[in-house]
Amino acid sequence: MEDKPKVAVPRHEGFQISKISENKYISGVVIAIALFLAIQFIPQIGDFWSQYFVDPIMADSKGEAGAKYNIYNTVAYGLGFFVLFMAINELLTRWKIELSEKFVFSCIPLLILGGVARVLEDADTFEPPIQYFFISPLIYGILVIYSLLVIALGVWLSKSDLPSLTKGLGLVSFTIGGYGLWWYFAPGDWIHPSSWALVVFSFTALTAEFYRGKPLRDPVLFFGISSTLTLILAYLTLAQNEMVYPEILWNTLIIASFLTFVVWFFSWFIMPLKPIYLLLYFGHFIDGGATFLGIDTYGYTEKHVLPEFFIEYFGSAIVMLPLKFLVVTGVITALEVEKSKDEEPGMVALLLMFLLALGLGPGTRDILRIMFGT
Repeated sequence: MEDKPKVAVPRHEGFQISKISENKYISGVVIAIALFLAIQFIPQIGDFWSQYFVDPIMADSKGEAGAKYNIYNTVAYGLGFFVLFMAINELLTRWKIELSEKFVFSCIPLLILGGVARVLEDADTFEPPIQYFFISPLIYGILVIYSLLVIALGVWLSKSDLPSLTKGLGLVSFTIGGYGLWWYFAPGDWIHPSSWALVVFSFTALTAEFYRGKPLRDPVLFFGISSTLTLILAYLTLAQNEMVYPEILWNTLIIASFLTFVVWFFSWFIMPLKPIYLLLYFGHFIDGGATFLGIDTYGYTEKHVLPEFFIEYFGSAIVMLPLKFLVVTGVITALEVEKSKDEEPGMVALLLMFLLALGLGPGTRDILRIMFGT
């Protein structure tokens, strides 16, 4: 039997790939430094930065009329979204996190948390300068940092040789003690640490009953449970405010659920949709329904450039519902085409998570903001 011919592999191939990745990060740092210096020392660029990027954020924190997106920061945030997407995908791949539909569903508490945290800022829960970090788009950076830290902790726990009991007790102590310090120093009306301790102990008991020690071995499950616990804390804090229009929640859920059911029903005649796609429709119908009710019923205004154009053109925010359907359908069609080309499934799952965030996050914020009259 003849030996199979050996394929020559360049000795420095891995080094070259690593070098390309390293050069990419160096280029990004150089561009960031150059931009910072230009803003500081070139008056025209500094004025442009203040007018189109800083002033809208400051106006948003004060509830003023200038709290709107413009074409410049919209494009810049879109580019930042793309860079952030690529960086997160690379980092999670290095950590060997399986990016699947399970990962997307585990991110749902985080996406809702973004909307709740944003409304906490609307309700004047925070004071400057912390307040500015909970305004779009800065809040998304905060959530990304939080997510990466929690996932990194989950990865460490999954590899640690410490006994599960030691890990669990350490996490419970950190969760209660850390919040106790925050409650002591932070201004505003936050729930008492004893109430938070009761929530943590109850949540820990339920987790131990249904999952045993699995969250300590599964970073994705650990991330989902941790985000759920943080979401509970954020909503309990927000719920101390008086509800003004509680019906907005049920009305929006009815609209989103009905439209999602219609999409699911008719999809059977064309292409049965996976649960993850139905979730994407539901999340964006939540956003579209909240926008429609908020503008046409409660007198709120739209601050994003493109939706504002369509709303003014058609004379009603109900146009957001068919627009959401068209956009999500286009995205799903494109994803199915890419999947047929053997596109990396992890990249698709992460993209679905980001797209869901663009609907469920703002939709949650709009519902709660109207509900609590902030």
